[in-house]
Amino acid sequence: MNNDPRLSRLEKVLAEIAPDKRLAIAFSGGLDSRFLSFAAKYLGYTVKLLTVRGLHISAEETAEAVQWAQDNGFEMELLDLNPLQMEAVEFNHTDRCYFCKKHLFLELKRRAADLPLCDGTNHSDLSHYRPGLKALSELKIHSPLAEAEFSKQDNREVGALTGLDRWDQAARPCMLTRLPYNQKVLASDLTALGETETAMNRFFAGLNKGEIRFRLRKVSPEAFEMHIQREDFERLSEEERTEAEHLLASFPLFASAQWKPMEKLSGYFDRLLGQKAH
Repeated sequence: MNNDPRLSRLEKVLAEIAPDKRLAIAFSGGLDSRFLSFAAKYLGYTVKLLTVRGLHISAEETAEAVQWAQDNGFEMELLDLNPLQMEAVEFNHTDRCYFCKKHLFLELKRRAADLPLCDGTNHSDLSHYRPGLKALSELKIHSPLAEAEFSKQDNREVGALTGLDRWDQAARPCMLTRLPYNQKVLASDLTALGETETAMNRFFAGLNKGEIRFRLRKVSPEAFEMHIQREDFERLSEEERTEAEHLLASFPLFASAQWKPMEKLSGYFDRLLGQKAH
């Protein structure tokens, strides 16, 4: 057993949440929920994973989450839910995450039954704009990583120390973050975004240059842009950039998408909203 003091903090929090060492975790397959699941099992807990499948999550991400759960011996339940049924999500309101989380976690809590339900919110998330955190608080969802003051970096470091695979996994926000606020969300856009980002991820992975971070974003009713982390873009050769551009252009919806290297990839539409407010 690793004696890192951070792991001891997490063990203390989990003991308070689940004294009988049984719990359920809202599992997306991202780093935070994978680390929490892995760490809880490492500490001797029986863990049930609850995973939502829907248009707001790419099919590839769901498939990867299911595969990881199977490979690591977790019990898992898939729930099919469509957040576009809610007006705040359908029209991508700035508080859509609150309504989406409330809707999804009400169902997750029902499926968890007598098990305490946890999510992978980490301590770093508390300092960012996260409307969904209000919903978690109202529903009394446990966030052990935040309670144990685990930052995203702590998840990576302790995950590496305890044997978690892909501890350096990049963030994968939901597909709704690729779309502008206060515009109707088209199911066809979400599907196309998921399929195209999957193809681009596979292409970049084949280059063996580490993770290339990017987001495809709809910047107007008719236009999409390819936002790519500048430092990652600069690691690509001219030939690789040209090949990537041709691949993206082969998808009709993104044939005219402009490539824009970005210093900061996350929070694009939130920053735009802040600029308009001023």
